[in-house]
Amino acid sequence: MPIIQTQVIDVLKTTFVPSLKKLLLNVGSIDSVEVIGNKVNITLRLPKLEDSIIEELKAVITKRVMQLGAEVVDIDIVFKSLPNIKRIIAIASGKGGVGKSTVTTNLAVSLGQLGNRVGVLDADVYGPNIPKMFGVDSLPKVNENKKLIPIEKFGIKLISVGLLLESSDTPVIWRGPLVTKAIEQLYEDVEWGELDFLLIDLPPGTGDVALTIAQSLPTKYGIIVTTPQEVSLLDASRALNMFKQMNIQILGVIENMSYFVCPHCGAKTEIFGAGGGEKLALNSNVSFLGKVPLETQVREGGDLGIPSLFLKGNSEVKLAFQEIAKKLIEQLTLLES
Repeated sequence: MPIIQTQVIDVLKTTFVPSLKKLLLNVGSIDSVEVIGNKVNITLRLPKLEDSIIEELKAVITKRVMQLGAEVVDIDIVFKSLPNIKRIIAIASGKGGVGKSTVTTNLAVSLGQLGNRVGVLDADVYGPNIPKMFGVDSLPKVNENKKLIPIEKFGIKLISVGLLLESSDTPVIWRGPLVTKAIEQLYEDVEWGELDFLLIDLPPGTGDVALTIAQSLPTKYGIIVTTPQEVSLLDASRALNMFKQMNIQILGVIENMSYFVCPHCGAKTEIFGAGGGEKLALNSNVSFLGKVPLETQVREGGDLGIPSLFLKGNSEVKLAFQEIAKKLIEQLTLLES
């Protein structure tokens, strides 16, 4: 029985890259599949991987394709160039409405103020809020290499689906595969330059879209954002377990909206309860990175497109993000030493 090209493609689609625990198509792509009688020629495009992983991958594919009836399997690997980014950190919440984009924005600025080169990839394709948070609405330009030049604001390089839409209220109605391809392009086809950090603002939830985005990019680290309330903690724990299943190292939990600071008297009110973020971190055996209070300035900054760290006057939010950024760097220094 002759081998059909689509059979080989189906095999490749369901093959995992050894050691990475990720599907082949979430790491690279298929350039070509050619069937000539009982010989199959395959060309794959992958990021630079260790030789041992490449050899294991070839062995797995060869064995599976031979089970289809092939006598000879020739696999050619083309290495694709990837952005020069030291650390990619995915930021997830498990649900919407907990201020994940606000945290991403201010954490990026805080890391930048400590002397780091920082970029933000807004992967929340269904509700891209990062452009609004930074107060940008201009279209990214394209350079001579046909790569997008990220918008730079407050010292942070930004790219978002929201910057490519006709207007800010244009609905994004895409299915999973289109979303994945779009995010891959926003990562690979952007002139990021050299970055110390790329923060990825994931869409809320732990469904296929968030899962596939986290898998399709070379994401090494993750951060969970939650509020103190029980409902938020349940969803945040799902996001945390999603990272664990994908072998993404969790750097810690950030508790947002920990308490409300009255702008008139300075009194603190724990509107959403207390201690939930610390409890989640403790039960999950990960670090608790810090609490971020709820201040009127945060809402004003978001509406104006000014990160909280650039607003005038004293602010507990500013101090909180500065401490979280310092703690994050200290933790990464220990992990990577």
